[in-house]
Amino acid sequence: MTHRTKLPTWLSLAALLMAPAGLLGCDRTPSEAHNDGVQAQREADEKKQELRKEASDKIAAANRDVQEAADEARKKAAEAQAAANEKIRAANREIMGPKNEVRDWAQQKLDSVDNMIDGASAKAQAATPAAKAKFNNAIEDVKHERDVLETEMGQLETRAGDTLDKTKEQFAQRIDRLKDNIRDIEKAL
Repeated sequence: MTHRTKLPTWLSLAALLMAPAGLLGCDRTPSEAHNDGVQAQREADEKKQELRKEASDKIAAANRDVQEAADEARKKAAEAQAAANEKIRAANREIMGPKNEVRDWAQQKLDSVDNMIDGASAKAQAATPAAKAKFNNAIEDVKHERDVLETEMGQLETRAGDTLDKTKEQFAQRIDRLKDNIRDIEKAL
């Protein structure tokens, strides 16, 4: 044999010797390889689920922050409106002048009720939707009673003497009961 014919023989022999060395690292069965693939998929699915939950938690936290900011903004706007209403009522009393002491006295009482209603309404802006609904229903009754008192205020001016004193006392008691109702409604917020 010549040197040329020996070369392919040597290459074949080298290939046979190298093949088992390459296969030494792959000592696994197809079942084990399948199980490793299934395990890798399970781990990937768990990681995806974990990341989805994390993203969902972050979105929920952001939504809560947005809702709190919106509630706070509504509350501040309602408080600003309440303060403006109080100033408007005071300005209206000044414009009207001291025409009638009884009417002025009654108007101040009604204005104090209006201020309490405005304050409670501002506080309700930050309440839960269910509490707001309950508040709105209850405050409507208070506003109706306040309107009745405003109508009766005109009758105070026509009274004199003991009748006026008695009527003013009754008016003041009704105002106090109305304020108590507002406080009770506000406590429920």
